[in-house]
Amino acid sequence: MIENMLEEINRLPQKFIKNLDFNLSSCKVYLVQDFDLSLLDNMVSFGLNIFGELGMNEWGLVPQIRHGSVYILKEDDQTDIMGLAIFMRDWENTEKAYLFDFAIDKEIQGHGFGRQFLKIIAENLLEQDFKKISLTVDVENEPAIRLYRHIGFKPVEYSRNEYGKGHNRYIMEWDITGFKEIEKR
Repeated sequence: MIENMLEEINRLPQKFIKNLDFNLSSCKVYLVQDFDLSLLDNMVSFGLNIFGELGMNEWGLVPQIRHGSVYILKEDDQTDIMGLAIFMRDWENTEKAYLFDFAIDKEIQGHGFGRQFLKIIAENLLEQDFKKISLTVDVENEPAIRLYRHIGFKPVEYSRNEYGKGHNRYIMEWDITGFKEIEKR
């Protein structure tokens, strides 16, 4: 039933799966076009597990599915979500997608899944005529900053107290227009 509501975007390349101790060879990236309550519950549970009380609930997630772009990473025949990415179109620059939320299951972090997930999404966003991706990241979240820099994001601004006192963020951008040429090298 869930498979009927997901549009497959791409498979993760086998080279990122072979080095893992567990079999994730059927791992795919999906663009969520619609949902049922069990898929919505899985996405909310995944976000709460990663972000705690800051995770998105169904009241925030449903509008994102309807009016943004929500991608999930999961094994083909499983219901458990391994990755989640939520994008919104920038109102001031409609060629820019804002990465609102991004998470990879803690059990598979550090194995290249986040990098591959974002690359597959970037290809899909290029097909939708986006030219840039922007995001904010906590200045103390070194693993996320490393991931984003490795992919091609560059810090463009330091935002003091972005989400309240003491919540400083880097604003980072990735120009994805040259992405396919970079991948061919």
